[in-house]
Amino acid sequence: MPIGPILRAMKHNRTRFALIILEIAITLAIVTNCVNMILVERRNMSRKSGFDDDNLLTISFSPFTPEFKEQTYTDAVVQSDMRAIEGMPGVKAAAVTYILPWAGGGSSGTMTAEGYGEKFQAQTYPVTPKFIETLGTKLVAGRTFRPEDTPTDPNTTPSVAIISEALAKKLWGNENPIGKVIMSNERTNPRTVIGVIGDFYNPYAWNIGEYVRFSPAKWWDGTGAVYLIRTEPGAMKSVVSQLEPRLVKINGGRTFRLQTINEVKDQFFLNSRLVITAMTAVIFVLVFVTALGILGITSLAVSERTKQIGTRRALGATRGDILTQFLTENWIVTSIGLFLGIIATYALNFALVSNLTEAKMPWYLVGVGMVLLWINGLVATIPPALRAAKVAPAVATRTV
Repeated sequence: MPIGPILRAMKHNRTRFALIILEIAITLAIVTNCVNMILVERRNMSRKSGFDDDNLLTISFSPFTPEFKEQTYTDAVVQSDMRAIEGMPGVKAAAVTYILPWAGGGSSGTMTAEGYGEKFQAQTYPVTPKFIETLGTKLVAGRTFRPEDTPTDPNTTPSVAIISEALAKKLWGNENPIGKVIMSNERTNPRTVIGVIGDFYNPYAWNIGEYVRFSPAKWWDGTGAVYLIRTEPGAMKSVVSQLEPRLVKINGGRTFRLQTINEVKDQFFLNSRLVITAMTAVIFVLVFVTALGILGITSLAVSERTKQIGTRRALGATRGDILTQFLTENWIVTSIGLFLGIIATYALNFALVSNLTEAKMPWYLVGVGMVLLWINGLVATIPPALRAAKVAPAVATRTV
């Protein structure tokens, strides 16, 4: 069908069509960026930590009796706790540390390394010897900590460390990291790398979720301690029910907080789920409103041009010609709106990447969005276009 007559007819209602073009452009920009952010959030939520998350739990205690002010007293309680925990049926391994997988934070520092010319940031945690076994992560090189690696004097800096494979590759590429030295920002407190663990991801700011350095140390004092416990598959419920009563029997002068790591993970991703729900609602509302706008514009056009349609039918136009006319008109309007929407999409994404997120817009997502909005526009146009196609030629002769 000739495009020229349709464009000339559209000029009589420029404002009307300009508004629907703007609506389509805004819809494409917002919908594609919302979908992109949803996909990023879903990828983050499905990311593997490298730990045995399903069988991990944590329990911490905070003392309220004055005896815990004595370090030797606290040491004795912690040692008794660990013996009790490790002796429980269903417990595979346990360690003392304040790393809480999926908590969204922890401890980090700026460091230097032998053979690496720049300073770098990594998560850093003191742990007890069985920590790697407790996490359930795989040791890909070297060895785990031994009891003798932990300094007896709490004021002495540990001399060894275990790091993640991602950090090893960042610092030394494909070189063997075993025996390399990591130091503090001031190039003091050297720690020799004795082991490397494989998959490690603990969400953290500054894009250091994959970088970690573990050191053997006592991490507890008069303010309390945090235990990380790995259970046998299927034993979680039994261990959870028995754990706190068993520790209370050892020392009742403290309060406890127990969580499974999956509960911690669910809490960490609560905001992500809310964002996904909100963005999904925005997508459906925008697409629906855009479809209503196209439906309304087309219905109004049919009502205003009923006599014109009847005249065309009287001059020999078929119902298919009338239907094609309105579908073509919609295609033109939608295409212009989508072309402007591409510009708006990348402009909005640039603003989001600059200020809020790292979710860069992939080109294929824009393409899918354009196709779906084309379909959305055509579907919204079909009901009034079919009504226009049913206009009888006799309408052209009516004066009232």
